[in-house]
Amino acid sequence: MKLKIFSFLAVFFAAAFTANAQSIAGTYSGLMIVEVIIPDSAEVHFPNQNIIITDEEGGLVKLSILNFSFLELELGNLDVTGISTATNGGVTTLSKEGWSDGPAVDLGTGPGNELPTIIMLNSAGVTSEGVLTLDLSVDLYVPEIVRYNVANVTFNGSAIPAGIFSPNANRINIYSNVAAGEIVVEGFENADFSIFNLSGVLVKQGNLSTETINVSALNSGAYILNVNGASALFIRK
Repeated sequence: MKLKIFSFLAVFFAAAFTANAQSIAGTYSGLMIVEVIIPDSAEVHFPNQNIIITDEEGGLVKLSILNFSFLELELGNLDVTGISTATNGGVTTLSKEGWSDGPAVDLGTGPGNELPTIIMLNSAGVTSEGVLTLDLSVDLYVPEIVRYNVANVTFNGSAIPAGIFSPNANRINIYSNVAAGEIVVEGFENADFSIFNLSGVLVKQGNLSTETINVSALNSGAYILNVNGASALFIRK
């Protein structure tokens, strides 16, 4: 099985572990790269991919990639449970010994011939700035040969700011000025603002020195405006 070790992950193993890990639960959005081994050798890039970390009992965490698929191979949800964490120097390392059970995969041999997959968490870490780096392998479990590598998965992304989708007591009134490519925001003079797309990626930030924000450079679609902890959805046409 081919394992890829990246230099930017080496610090996670070089640092001595401490018992208390910083809170890393949340959704991370970034670039996921799948190096496919079978069914066809290829490298597939997935921008704005979300990876979710949730807390489990005993100080452990679970890492999930939802609706994981590449080429024409659909594996469904990839979950790695029972991951331990340790923090040193602002970096929380995620680690788990051994293999985790993965979803069954259909290689096109017909119903009832699906093969189980197993997942190896090679390395992962979250910085104090909320940046998640991940390297894992997805293998077929074939008793005759023990395992056969399907794909290597790497990820680098940032935590989606908590609460940007949540209702807030501070109401934001937004009006669109389509002709000028602006939105008008009332009641937040000289406040800092951030705009995220629905994948949680920051696309614009600044200060409301006036009541208008120029959004003409944004692509058409839905966005979330965050001002002083208050949030509102708007559509860029």
